[in-house]
Amino acid sequence: MFWYFVTIFSGFSFASADALSKKASRHTSPLALAWVREAYALPFLLPLLFFIEIPALDNIFWYALITCTVFDFVATYLFMKAIKVAQLSLTVPYLGLTPIFSLLFSFFILGEQVSAIGLIGILLVSIGAYTLRLDTRKYGWLAPFKAIFQYKGSLLMFFVAIIYAFTVNMAKITIQHSSPLFMAVTYFSLLAAVYTPFVIYQSRGKAGKIFGHSKLKLGIGLAMAFMALSHFTAVSKINVSYMISIKRFSLLFAVLYGKFIFDEKNIRERFLGGVLIVAGAAFIAFA
Repeated sequence: MFWYFVTIFSGFSFASADALSKKASRHTSPLALAWVREAYALPFLLPLLFFIEIPALDNIFWYALITCTVFDFVATYLFMKAIKVAQLSLTVPYLGLTPIFSLLFSFFILGEQVSAIGLIGILLVSIGAYTLRLDTRKYGWLAPFKAIFQYKGSLLMFFVAIIYAFTVNMAKITIQHSSPLFMAVTYFSLLAAVYTPFVIYQSRGKAGKIFGHSKLKLGIGLAMAFMALSHFTAVSKINVSYMISIKRFSLLFAVLYGKFIFDEKNIRERFLGGVLIVAGAAFIAFA
């Protein structure tokens, strides 16, 4: 059960980075914030290269890594945009849909299949997604589902959930052809490098937009470094669908952060939705 606790820690670290990113979004653009999540993690990740073995890398590793980087580049930007324009407790819980899409991608990429218990999990996740927008029920029973496509933040996070479901499967391929710690360092370094020219262009010489509020951004970087190390370690130990489902415990942490840090409303309905999504994720995980 080592992977189980490592994955929960990854979810907690991810939710912590999200909460800090939400706070930083008040004075940082989504593009710069996406860069911060990768670049500010490097001071904590790069020293690992002195202590780990550098694996022999083949073409499959590089193909999978480049694919992950391209899609994650888009996903991280959409993620930061979503939490900037909408409440944390309303956007992040839609990541609970990732296990559903992950099962589909896992079938085609890794050969994983869905069982009857997995279908129960999908139903619970769907109910949970509905409950997230239960406060809109007065506008009709289908309103919570329509909210995914009517509210910009929810729609952006819906697409992020799809992309994450794809990249987590591709990331496992890279780990199979390298190592978890090496992948964590390499992946974040490459993402930071890809974002850098865009951020420099956007800032137009105003370094304060990038390096201001350094303590807050270092906090984001530390949380993301912990997330990366625990994420890639866990995914190397267990089935991808199991891991990504248990990691969705981050949804509960995100809802709690939304309540106690940002004083977001309608938390009761959204917390219930988060619980149902996690319950569904558990069924999927152990299907």
